[in-house]
Amino acid sequence: MKTPRLAAALALIATAAVTALALGGCVTQYDSLVKTVPVGSGTSHLTVLPFTACVKAKWAARPLKTGEYSPNADGDVITVHGPRGETLLLIDAEPSANGTGYTIYGDIVSAAVYVADAHTCD
Repeated sequence: MKTPRLAAALALIATAAVTALALGGCVTQYDSLVKTVPVGSGTSHLTVLPFTACVKAKWAARPLKTGEYSPNADGDVITVHGPRGETLLLIDAEPSANGTGYTIYGDIVSAAVYVADAHTCD
C-alpha cells in the first residue's frame, strides 16, 4: 500500500519525466529547423516579451496550433505545430541593441503569411 507521501513523490517524478521528454522533443525539432535556411528575419523596436506576445497573438489566429518556450534566459521561441504535433515553423527572438532581433525557420506552404504577421510586430 502506498502512503500519501510516496504517491505524491511518484506523481512528481512522473510529471518531471514527461516534462523533460516534451522539452527534449522541442529542442530536437528546434535544432533541426534552425539548421535550415531561414524563411524570414527582422528586427522590432519592441523588447522580446512584447514582441513575441504580438507574434503569438497573430499566429494563434491561424489554423495551426502555436506554442512558446524560452531556450535561454533572454530569448523566446514561438512555434507552429502540425496536426501530429510536429514543429513546422518557429520564430527565434533574441534581444538586440534597439529591441528584438528575430529569425523565422520552417518548411510549410503558408510560411509567407506567418512571416508577414511577424513583420507587423516590428
